[in-house]
Amino acid sequence: MIKNLLFPNKYNILVWANTLFLLVLLLSGYASAITIVLAYFMETIIIGLFHILKLWIVVKKGKPGDPTKNDGMSGMGVIPFFIVHYGMFVAIQSIFVFSFFAHDFPEIKEAFHLIDNYTFALQLDGMHAIIASLVVTNLGYFYTNFLATEKYKEYTPAQLFFKPYVRIFIQQFAVILAGFFFIILSQGIAAAILLLIIRLPVDLIMVGIHKDSKPFEAYVKKHSTTYNQYLETKKKYQEFSE
Repeated sequence: MIKNLLFPNKYNILVWANTLFLLVLLLSGYASAITIVLAYFMETIIIGLFHILKLWIVVKKGKPGDPTKNDGMSGMGVIPFFIVHYGMFVAIQSIFVFSFFAHDFPEIKEAFHLIDNYTFALQLDGMHAIIASLVVTNLGYFYTNFLATEKYKEYTPAQLFFKPYVRIFIQQFAVILAGFFFIILSQGIAAAILLLIIRLPVDLIMVGIHKDSKPFEAYVKKHSTTYNQYLETKKKYQEFSE
């Protein structure tokens, strides 16, 4: 199952293409190592924007929330709540990451100057091309794993709300690990390649755990002793991959 999920197929071709594209940019000198590392960190914002779209679709077409709970999680109010909540999370992470690289890049100002620091990041060579590739990859993931499979019908707004945080945690761990190699060991290209190597299998597995994936279905059936366990395991895996 793992082999089938990792090998190129019609569901993960965008992930493979994006990784190879970034590797070519890095090795050709069109994009620097810091560009690759910061771009993967900035993907957090792209994921958040797509999640806002997912929440809007779930509010419109998903399971209805519990109207008896006055928590703002059953209607359109969930969207501004998510924007504030996720925005604060991204801001805190941004302060940490920019502080991490400030010593080696004098263009990065004090960590709380987020607008200036993001402006610097967006002006790095190759950044616009990389951001565009990440948008395309996430768009493909959004379509194949959420829209085309009508997965939105399985969620209430409250159930979907926290789903991107698991993916973001893994992503930030990979960026911090790459940043450690970048700063401590002064191995910029090695750090960027390490980040690509770490992210590739994670993204392939998360994209591969989609609603109609035959390899994923076979894996869950093989490791389930009852039909109910099969359904529960499949549901947990798919929610984890959201």
